[in-house]
Amino acid sequence: MRSLLLIAMLGVMVAVPQIQEPDISKWTAKDMHQDFVVAAQAYADAARSKAKFGKGADPYPAGLLAVDVYFQNNMKMPVHVDLQTIRLNVDDPNGQKFHLEPLSLGEAADDIAHPKGPPSPSVRRLPIPFPHGDSKQQSVMGKLEPLTLQSDIVPPGGTIHGCMFFDVSHHFNLTPDASLYVPDVKPVASDTALIYFEVALGHKHTR
Repeated sequence: MRSLLLIAMLGVMVAVPQIQEPDISKWTAKDMHQDFVVAAQAYADAARSKAKFGKGADPYPAGLLAVDVYFQNNMKMPVHVDLQTIRLNVDDPNGQKFHLEPLSLGEAADDIAHPKGPPSPSVRRLPIPFPHGDSKQQSVMGKLEPLTLQSDIVPPGGTIHGCMFFDVSHHFNLTPDASLYVPDVKPVASDTALIYFEVALGHKHTR
């Protein structure tokens, strides 16, 4: 009886499909060197953004650009990525340049729950405290949190990914002129940082 049960359990285990990470080394929007890869997918299309996040937590109507960022570590040691220094650099065709900081989860959720009018993208608004116990904002946070980066450490031979949110003030048409700048990537056991990474989100920034 035990043998039959073991065979049945093994059969179930074999039948479970293995989740395969995408091969980001083949993506167009990537930068790779020193055995480390940074790649990105920007949700600058209303339909794609709604399909990804759902109606209740969609950043697009609030003027926020979601960027799904992938880090792949092909080294034999863990690597730390400083998520706070990542920027979305935008070269406006009119000659203006913007360097946008990623929003915190709370800021993004607050904007989605309580949309504001579109300010100028050149102005980095100050964090606005949301009401304590705001159930709508908390609900959006709960939906977004599993889709964001859960760690800033990439294990040896591993890949992590998650969404970051940038306030582009509804100017999604500037996404092809944007690049994701990742300046602080360093092996945990080393004091020497890797060369910066810059991921072009459009053809104008190919490297």
